[in-house]
Amino acid sequence: MKKIMTVIVLLGCIQNAVAAATDRYVRDVEKISTQYTSQMKSFLRSLDPQITAFNAQQQVQYCAIVKQYVDDMYKTTDENRANLPPSYMSITKQDIISKVNTSPEMQIVKKYNIQCDLK
Repeated sequence: MKKIMTVIVLLGCIQNAVAAATDRYVRDVEKISTQYTSQMKSFLRSLDPQITAFNAQQQVQYCAIVKQYVDDMYKTTDENRANLPPSYMSITKQDIISKVNTSPEMQIVKKYNIQCDLK
């Protein structure tokens, strides 16, 4: 009986630890997303609405924002992989890059033919 109770207590502790790790992952993702959104809005607002192409500095700045987001999202996913639901455990950096490439921000700047190396 003691062994059964010990197993039940251990399972409860493990479940609580996994839930805490998942909550931490969600908070980290929200923080990364908030920072990215803020930086991207600031960058996009800084552009002259009449421009037809990014200059070299604007392209570097834009790509740096996007690359930092991709890197941070992958890092936090990788660090928390063991505690994530199965559908998130297999997320690759390429999955994150693909999601970013189809984001509204990328669609806005698509007309500027910006190519960022996000790998």
